[in-house]
Amino acid sequence: MKQLGLMIDLNRCIGCKTCIVACRNAHDLVDHEAAMPNEIPYYLRVESKREGTYPDISVTSWVVPCLHCKNPPCVKACEAEAITKDPETGIVSIDREKCKGSRDCVEACPYDVIQFDESNNVAHKCDLCSDRVHMGQIPVCAEVCLTDAISFGEKEWLKTTAVSHARKIVKKMSTQSILYCR
Repeated sequence: MKQLGLMIDLNRCIGCKTCIVACRNAHDLVDHEAAMPNEIPYYLRVESKREGTYPDISVTSWVVPCLHCKNPPCVKACEAEAITKDPETGIVSIDREKCKGSRDCVEACPYDVIQFDESNNVAHKCDLCSDRVHMGQIPVCAEVCLTDAISFGEKEWLKTTAVSHARKIVKKMSTQSILYCR
């Protein structure tokens, strides 16, 4: 089985959150009329780390999507069998029709990436834009990234690409199908 994933270049990511906005719009996650700050759902988030003291401060930003785990704890936790891992792509998806709203998957996810839609009583998360991927396109986040910090492809190909561009994989951060490089 091949494992599709993302590679985030820490030297390129500026924390602009364009990927988040594009993802929200592509998946109709926001009711623009009723949306309240800090209550807007997301499929990925941007985190950052600041180092140094003024005036020598550096900021490193990175994107955190679903990690599409090798052995997803969310799949095991879902008694309704609404969460599956595609054997051809390695993408972990939630079938909203099968979801019973138990939230067991939300609790089981060690990366805090599964969202819960209270109004529809269903869990939802990043699926690497699997509908786009099956049509030969790349996920929205990788397509719109202003600095080309997000790359999409087969995990082994992403590793090879990083090495060929003199990038080093940050092993401490690179777990499951998401790779981070410098």
